[in-house]
Amino acid sequence: KFPKAWQSIDDRYEAREILKVQFERLGKMRVLREQVLRNGFKLSDISILQSDRNGLKFSVDVRNGTDGHAVPTGFDAERLIFLKVEVRDRHGKIVYVSGDRDPNGDVRDSHSLYVHNGELPLDKDLFSLQSKFIVRMLRGGEREQVLAINTSTDVLPFVRPEARATTIYGRPRGARKHKQTIEPNASRTATYKIPADRLRPGETYSISVSLISQMVPVNLIAAIQVAGFDYGMSPAQIARQIVRGSSVLWTRRSKVRID
Repeated sequence: KFPKAWQSIDDRYEAREILKVQFERLGKMRVLREQVLRNGFKLSDISILQSDRNGLKFSVDVRNGTDGHAVPTGFDAERLIFLKVEVRDRHGKIVYVSGDRDPNGDVRDSHSLYVHNGELPLDKDLFSLQSKFIVRMLRGGEREQVLAINTSTDVLPFVRPEARATTIYGRPRGARKHKQTIEPNASRTATYKIPADRLRPGETYSISVSLISQMVPVNLIAAIQVAGFDYGMSPAQIARQIVRGSSVLWTRRSKVRID
């Protein structure tokens, strides 16, 4: 049973034709967007540094492929660029993982609600190019914050309007950013070490490293959900769409035998 606005079958057919064209355009734009991202981010082959009874150690380089500006660019505190790393034995069992997601779809950094609540361990080996907002505390010191919103130090807290153009700086002037971007034509090396007690001598292991781009981290949705979302979508629906829309820019694979 259609609502009144869509009771005419002709209107429904016309709407479908419009949607068909729009989906085709979105598909073309996705290809071009990923092409731009692949030009901006480069991933080297996997370098095996150690593979013996003392453990497995390997590295990979993430490079800025541009000579114009750092990557990621724009609002880099909301851009999630990270490496997902998996090491499996010959039976496909995972013996090491970094860059995996919690049940909300977040990587296991300090802003993951599951990590914050102690339900999952912090991913200490996570390679991420997401910059983080650092805000000053009332009695000195600083801490990370998902949204760097100026708040009053009065006993009745409220959001204090910024007197200067926040959009020019990409942040309120009362905060700063711990930048994790890569300078033009520069690179950063991610190194991983798996201890010997997780490995078996004589076993061959498969290493997979993927560079993933995502528009925003899921924890941002949790921080702004009180404002609501368009089309009546729930925060969980938005989070799932964000994760689904992430792009695997590059993947490198290698096999290594533990002597």
